[in-house]
Amino acid sequence: MLKLYKEPFVGKYHGNDSPILLGIGDICDGKNVRKAGPRGGWKPRKGCTLHNTTTIAAAPVKSLHQYTHPRNSDYHFIAQCNSNLYDATNDPPATGTTFGSSISTLAGTTSGFSDMVKEWWLYADGSGGPVVWGGDTPFCTGFVVWDNSESAYIDYTRIVSDNDSSTEAIVLGAASDVYYVCSPEIAEAITLDLGSTVNAAAATATVSSWQSGAWSDRSASDGTAAAGATHAIDGSLTWTRSANDTMRVIGGIMGYWYKVSFSGALTGSVDVISCKVICDPARMTNKWNGVYQIPTGIRFYDASATEYEDYLGQLSNVSTSQYLQLNDATTSDFIYIKSPEPLCGLGFGVVAGYEQTDNAQVDSIEYWDGDSWNAITTGIIDETLDGGADSSFAQSGTIWWNAAGLTVHKRTMPFDSGPGYWYRVSWDATLTNAGDDIRVCFITTATFPKALGAYSGVVEFKGRALLWGDTEFPNRLRFSAYDAPDCFSGDDSGYTDIFGNMERIVCVKRFYNELLVFKEHSIWLLEGYDPSTFGVARVSETVGTCAPKSVQIAEAGFPGMNVNEPLTIVAFMDTDGVYVIDGKKPRKVSGPVDHYFNTEYSTAIGASNIPDCHAHIDPLNNEYQLHGSFLETVSTLVYNYVSDEWYPPFDRNSSVLLAMSSAVTLRGTDGRYYCYAGAYTGYVARLENDTTDKNSSNQDVIITHQIKTRAISLEQKLSTTLRFDFRRANIEAQARSSGTITTKFYKDLATSGTTIAIPAAISLVNTGYNLVTDGLDVSQYDCSCFQLEFIAATADLELEIWSVLYEVEARGEIAV
Repeated sequence: MLKLYKEPFVGKYHGNDSPILLGIGDICDGKNVRKAGPRGGWKPRKGCTLHNTTTIAAAPVKSLHQYTHPRNSDYHFIAQCNSNLYDATNDPPATGTTFGSSISTLAGTTSGFSDMVKEWWLYADGSGGPVVWGGDTPFCTGFVVWDNSESAYIDYTRIVSDNDSSTEAIVLGAASDVYYVCSPEIAEAITLDLGSTVNAAAATATVSSWQSGAWSDRSASDGTAAAGATHAIDGSLTWTRSANDTMRVIGGIMGYWYKVSFSGALTGSVDVISCKVICDPARMTNKWNGVYQIPTGIRFYDASATEYEDYLGQLSNVSTSQYLQLNDATTSDFIYIKSPEPLCGLGFGVVAGYEQTDNAQVDSIEYWDGDSWNAITTGIIDETLDGGADSSFAQSGTIWWNAAGLTVHKRTMPFDSGPGYWYRVSWDATLTNAGDDIRVCFITTATFPKALGAYSGVVEFKGRALLWGDTEFPNRLRFSAYDAPDCFSGDDSGYTDIFGNMERIVCVKRFYNELLVFKEHSIWLLEGYDPSTFGVARVSETVGTCAPKSVQIAEAGFPGMNVNEPLTIVAFMDTDGVYVIDGKKPRKVSGPVDHYFNTEYSTAIGASNIPDCHAHIDPLNNEYQLHGSFLETVSTLVYNYVSDEWYPPFDRNSSVLLAMSSAVTLRGTDGRYYCYAGAYTGYVARLENDTTDKNSSNQDVIITHQIKTRAISLEQKLSTTLRFDFRRANIEAQARSSGTITTKFYKDLATSGTTIAIPAAISLVNTGYNLVTDGLDVSQYDCSCFQLEFIAATADLELEIWSVLYEVEARGEIAV
């Protein structure tokens, strides 16, 4: 007798189990489909649209990044390709012919990581020091006015960078007055937003940078000039970037300073609402954090007595009653100062009323290079000089020098067995004053910020930049000073505790209020709020990640991990599969696609392809998509982290994205989420867009999508046999305006199917209705089980199928 049964597609995809063991509604094979809705059904994935219809370069797009300056709102879509960083001309979701222009040649060939710290974009890929960029026109990091009549600096840094139009800096108008603008990296422009008070007098502005210990004219063009008067209108002072610019300290701020001076007096003061700079992406220069340290040793060498007198106790506190007497100190005398780190400045506190007044200046700072004392005699900036610049120790101040390129080594001294960095200060004439009494009451040190080495990645954590990939400490994270991502010197910066053995850290992700730290064979947590509370905890002893770019965060409910509350999870790939972790313990979730990881199967990922696997989160579809070179017809494995299930793999065999080299989820200029992928061929494409893929000629490529049912058999109840005849199959699917699908029948787990189209191929057309239930007449005899495969391989045809109805004939009572 004939019986009709319904197989609703309410189950899951199981690519690694025997089809005959699957439950009602499960499927065993397919491609390019995802669940139609929470309750089941299958529908095709969307296609892609080329972001750039011509290649960036004949090279892989190794990584994609998005950066928007939080206060200036300039949007940047950045691609790492051919050892360059490219900034897109068309910001997502807009498209164009070319991708954009190179903004940096500092990228490497390994996929890079990036993050925004404060308002700066930081990037690292292991090829060199971190790259830093502030976008089109970041705020300056220092703005200081020199009032020559008062011999005083006025610091307006906060006022010109507070993004508040009601606050203004005052640039003084005397011809001898100047102002200084600081950029975090070498600059090529200063952009001024002037207030209501501007200059109307004929005068020109000169921009100078600090080079070789002196100010050097940059021959700037003045966009603030009107009718021969500089600083008359809003505009920019622009010049050709010079690689010879060097850092210095003004007003306690270290950076690349630019002096703006005038050819004559202005009509009066000029109000400056905001000051911005233009600087290219650059290797981040490490900077002093502005905090002075106490020396670990101070000795005064009295040549007449040949004695090294110890003054550490007297000069390491703020008391004018204890001091070093420098009167009659000769050119043969020295001040020796010891530090645990190399230095770039020494601060001297001179007691008021006991200043040095004779024509004698500090002319040499010496350091130990390993076998001898080396003298720094040029480029010394002496803030202790008097107004005539002929008397050192005439006031409290810091003596600075450019320590870049100096080879300084620790040593002991005959009077001090503790190793340290020793410096000695000398002068060119005997020190004296009218009262024969010169008192220095304290000495402080400014730590030299050693150039940063190569790092593999960067992440923001608690207002700091944290770097991984340190060559000396591969099992530690290096952290910057608070709110100073370019400062890795001083007591507020340093290294975390060790994360286990010396195996290198390969990836770090923010996770709730902590950091998840991945090594190849273990996972760790970094907890705490500042260096004093940072703590390391091991999460996994044996599971880690072999593919750093596969680690992705999904901030959505995950019922499989905890049914009581929605959780954030991190998904990642290890050599044996895909795991998720909720911060406690990892859980392996890749059972249905285990044949891509288990080397017992011929479909397992090749060992050489494992490190290049990468992933992105599709928040609109709640999917973790893992990309790599799996098989010729498989480019993406898809995991729904909300429903805890895998979908049949995505195949982009004919697409420009056959081999995806990178992917990213970002917010477009409209605030919506978009997913983009980079290709090994130099293209970038927007995913989940359109009904077709694209090839390198930007032509449509059909997305063939299909599903294959489980092996359906019969239960023996009152029957005398388990075999049956298959008579008819119908589908319940979304009706379309046109199109037919291919149906294949597989008898008894046959390796190849038989295409059935009697009386005709299943049509998806049912005009005026959303449901189509077309079917086929089938005569397949003596079956133990069967499978049906439904295939749509027509351009723009999308098969959304909800269930299959089938008719079988057997003796006795039967049930499915």
